[in-house]
Amino acid sequence: MNKKKTTTILLISILLSFLLGGLVYILFLKKNKDDTKESSYDSRSEIYWQRLQNRPEVLKGPGYPEDLRDFLETLRGKETYLWKGDRDQTYLHLLTEYPDERGHVLYAVYVAYMNWKEKSLEMETSPALSSYEKLTAVNRLKGEIFPSDLRGLIFPKHPTSPPVILSSYLEDYIQRNPYSYARERKSIFLRKKEELYQKEKWDIQSWESPSFYREVVEMIYEREMKEMTEEEKTFYRSSKIEELKSDFWN
Repeated sequence: MNKKKTTTILLISILLSFLLGGLVYILFLKKNKDDTKESSYDSRSEIYWQRLQNRPEVLKGPGYPEDLRDFLETLRGKETYLWKGDRDQTYLHLLTEYPDERGHVLYAVYVAYMNWKEKSLEMETSPALSSYEKLTAVNRLKGEIFPSDLRGLIFPKHPTSPPVILSSYLEDYIQRNPYSYARERKSIFLRKKEELYQKEKWDIQSWESPSFYREVVEMIYEREMKEMTEEEKTFYRSSKIEELKSDFWN
């Protein structure tokens, strides 16, 4: 009877922890979403930022930076270290370097980008969010601030992203379900991998890091490997890596 009661209390505690974590996550996102748009421009960039919502393709035109993300990061470095955080200096610099509409457009993008950086930092340093929740929140923020075409220019899709998200997702799942079994963890992993990789899986596979499957196996088969010697772990890990690849790629 005591054992049954203890198990029930444990399950209730895990459920409450999961619900509380989800509630904190939702409230955190709502708080940031409320002022996302308003802080993505200032009085000098509002008009141009509003125009960009409907015609972000102008940034692909002649005279604009080819690598927009690198351009924005370089500008951020200058503002931080060269101009001591003086946004007016950034504005004057852009109008001097691009003495036409381009300077105003690039300034509008820069203000929105810095807004994204600031809010992303808040999320990334929040102790209330797990690694996966932080990744999800930061990606969601991109969608809230930037129109899709502009988002693609600043944050071009790269095949290294899905494996990072996947391992983070599995880690988050295990933290919330520490008593789950390997079979369940493996099923969760393969299902999420199918969702993330989809038709691009052959391209993404070529970008998977050498340590990716090793880390995944360590998480999935954590219980089984606890009692093994290093020699046994090496053989077991290798066989499970091949098993995971076979189950997904074949």
